[in-house]
Amino acid sequence: MSDECFIIVNLLAGRGRCRRLWPAIEHALRRSNLSFRYVFTEAPGTAIAIAQRAAQDFSTVVAVGGDGTIHEVATGLMGTQAKLGIIPAGTGNDFVKMLSIPPKDPVQAIPILERGQTKRVDVGRVGEHYFVNGFGVGLDGAVAWRVFRSWRWPWLAHWIYLYAAVREALFFRSGELAVHGMGWAHAGTVMMLGVCNGQYLAGDFRLAPHAKIDDGLFDVYLIADMPPIRRIMQIPKARRGQHLGLPEVQIQRTPWLEIISERPLLGHLDGEPIEFPPGRLRVELLPKALEVIAGR
Repeated sequence: MSDECFIIVNLLAGRGRCRRLWPAIEHALRRSNLSFRYVFTEAPGTAIAIAQRAAQDFSTVVAVGGDGTIHEVATGLMGTQAKLGIIPAGTGNDFVKMLSIPPKDPVQAIPILERGQTKRVDVGRVGEHYFVNGFGVGLDGAVAWRVFRSWRWPWLAHWIYLYAAVREALFFRSGELAVHGMGWAHAGTVMMLGVCNGQYLAGDFRLAPHAKIDDGLFDVYLIADMPPIRRIMQIPKARRGQHLGLPEVQIQRTPWLEIISERPLLGHLDGEPIEFPPGRLRVELLPKALEVIAGR
């Protein structure tokens, strides 16, 4: 197993932000004590197979990009002995906030890679799909799809999640869900349902302010329907993690969750849009299933 780092670079991450930052990142890597080689991803989804192959020969595989890139690389590393390293260069950079990796300046992540301190983190699984930070359906999923559809507007990149949240808060139609976890159940009209491993989603929305990525439990938020104007008014509270006292909000902690819906559900995995068919979804936590290089 090579001690070199294998680095997977998604130049499309952050609507081109990673492409702009990569020359400075590469320069800093070459000035560091790290031995490495790198490859650029070719299209969405390709980092999974690249990471799977790299894990056969390299002890550390590094994702350079945003939460979507981390999602793909982590998925490729599941079931292997390789460690995940991260150089954040995307839009939201939510997951790294739980690892004490600076989310704004990717060059600051390189000394963390050099130190090589690791921690084992929990991973979520929905069917054959994995997630490291969070999963959501309902308004959450609609926001992820809105962000995806707005990729052609690079001038909106800094505000993309806030724009999508406001847009979908105005027009999203809630649906009926039956949900149950360890020791609790809920059935009725649900606006948002999220299963959180980390505290932050959708670019600084602190939707699960007490979540921990290594405690063996998901933090599940379930939010009942609200009129559109009330949804808009509560967005600042959701960004600050101050929404837990609202009467429509409940938080549960559980290592598994089942969701039953009679209609297809727009959803996301680590912010990446996905659509689930009608029927039953089971979400399971895999305790400490992935080793990640962390700031502390």
